[in-house]
Parts: sequence; C-alpha cells; structure tokens
Amino acid sequence: MERKQSNAFITARKGFCYLTIKSFGRNHEMMRIRNYNIEAEEKRHMRRLYPEVAFDWKKITQQLAEKREACRRYRSRRRSPHGTSHPSGGEPFYGVYEPSTRTVYVNDVPSSAAGVGALLDAILQIDRDLDAAPSLSEPMRGRVKPSLALVKNNRPKRR
Repeated sequence: MERKQSNAFITARKGFCYLTIKSFGRNHEMMRIRNYNIEAEEKRHMRRLYPEVAFDWKKITQQLAEKREACRRYRSRRRSPHGTSHPSGGEPFYGVYEPSTRTVYVNDVPSSAAGVGALLDAILQIDRDLDAAPSLSEPMRGRVKPSLALVKNNRPKRR
C-alpha cells in the first residue's frame, strides 16, 4: 500500500508559529517561523530536508497572514483602556496610609509584579518623608513596624 504524501501547514502554540506536518496521527513541527514570513532560502532548505512533503507556499502564506491577524487582534484586546490592569467597570485601585500605626490599607491586591513594586515604592517614599519631618501634633513613640492590610467592605483585614 502506497503512503499518501503529507501536506505542510501552519500551527501556532504559545505565541509562536510553526511549519508542521502530520505524521502517524501527531503533529511534527519542522520549523519555527519568525515575523510571520518564510524566506526563499528557508523554503529551499525545507524542500531539500523533506522531499516527501507537499509544500503549498501560497496556502502557507495565507495561513501565516491569518495567524498574524489573530495575534494582532488578541494583543489589542488584552490592553486595558485606561492603562491599568483592572478590567473596565471595576472599582479603581487605591490605598490609604495611616502614619500612627504605619499601616497601608488597600482595596485590592495589585495583579502584577509591577503593581506590587509601585505600591511598595510609594509606601517607602511616604515612610521616608514622614521620618524626615516628625509631626508636632503627636507625641513621640517608639518605632512601629510597617504593615500592609487588605480592605474588604470598609473593614481592614490584617495579614
């Protein structure tokens, strides 16, 4: 029984496109494609490496254009409209610093490492500013350890 000639096609996985053939019921990735195009030299190389595979470059180019458009739509959809990491319609992220206990109350936990870093930088800056200028309205007390609390329903939840 003569074996049918395989056709090459495009697959995308984890943000990358691959030139692929189906072999024994599984996909075999022949080449990773960069910038959604295949150079002429790469095409010649693939034809030499895989003489038993039928390459329809017109169809492959069309599949790459479809993948590029799908990735472009996906990336533009993921961006939030106001430059924040919160979905639209949700309440904004805010925090309050209580200098007497040196506690920061926040309404939500930042969703990214950059958000956590920005929050910690703001806390440290406030703390440095308060250390530099002591308040005359409060009596001097011993040093209090700074803490962070999550506020849910207007009640602080200690961590």
